[in-house]
Amino acid sequence: MKAILFHEAICPAGTSWDQRLGEISDEVVLAEENGFHAYAQSEHHFAKGEAIISAPEVCLAYVAARTSKIKLRISSVNFLPFNHPLRVVEQAATLDILSGGRFELGGARSNNPYTLEAFRIDPSRTREYRDEFLNIIGKALTEEWFEYKSDLYDIPKRRISPWTPSRRPIPVHLSATSSESHEQAGAAGCGVMSGLGILGWDYVRNCLDAYERGMAKAEPVVGSITSRFATFSVGTSCHEDSKRARELTRKNTIDFFKVIIGWMTKLGQTAEGYEYMSRIQEVKENAENIDFLIETSPYIMAGSPDEILKTARRLYDMGVDDLIWRVDGMGHENNKATIEALGKHVIPVMETWPDRRPEQRFGAAL
Repeated sequence: MKAILFHEAICPAGTSWDQRLGEISDEVVLAEENGFHAYAQSEHHFAKGEAIISAPEVCLAYVAARTSKIKLRISSVNFLPFNHPLRVVEQAATLDILSGGRFELGGARSNNPYTLEAFRIDPSRTREYRDEFLNIIGKALTEEWFEYKSDLYDIPKRRISPWTPSRRPIPVHLSATSSESHEQAGAAGCGVMSGLGILGWDYVRNCLDAYERGMAKAEPVVGSITSRFATFSVGTSCHEDSKRARELTRKNTIDFFKVIIGWMTKLGQTAEGYEYMSRIQEVKENAENIDFLIETSPYIMAGSPDEILKTARRLYDMGVDDLIWRVDGMGHENNKATIEALGKHVIPVMETWPDRRPEQRFGAAL
């Protein structure tokens, strides 16, 4: 089982944006030293301090220069018209070259109404845009000379630049929240980053079952099949004192959870295809009870190493392949302490649990 460090560059009180952007690269270097398999950054726009990375392709180029082994992933590019799919391919190829073949692409249809409103994106069309992106990205990652025509895009024949014919196709993962989107990710041959575990263990189980159904009929839409199921923990804190671990991430996690509640409630009420998000109301009444949230779902993993290992093992036994840990918002020194504790006490044990699925299949292996 693999561990992935995740950053949104959250700025707690007293931390400036330029300070936090400098700190995160130090934390990635530390994560590499402590056995983390991969590192991921989000793409958010118009943040107020809770998630300030709007150009992950720029930040990851800097991180690539400071690291040598850890895999690098955008998690997730907004597969929406303000990000042209060919620009996404160009940026991915460039990052893959600069990192020595360590780049992985994560994408999403976006569940942030604040961003959708700003770019004048109709929420009911985000799935349509996502599917179009996957088709274009798949061709552009495997065909040096490329052209494409549909109702959304009319791209004349052009050479993809930079072109990396000697490398494996870049692995592609999709952020997913509904059972349907998990199945669609599997059917497209993409890894999945399961993002709504707050709805509980049964919901994670249902999403995993849906992904397996998709994988059973997977086609290499993006040039390869990446069969990885990862779950997000948006509040990860590890300390020998369990109460201290929870306290360190309490404010940061509860603040984030309140934002998520707002997004999910609004989309669930107003946008076609997001109706399932109205289920967030089931846990809304416990939004400030971090103990309840930790005990009823894997969405927050804060506690002692043994407690985190217990949750990780439960997920592994269900069939989860990777854990995406958001270690963020607690202050630089506390973030580093958690990374070191995970690296010393948790990751070595997780590494003894063998992979059950290949990370990626392409070419003759398909």
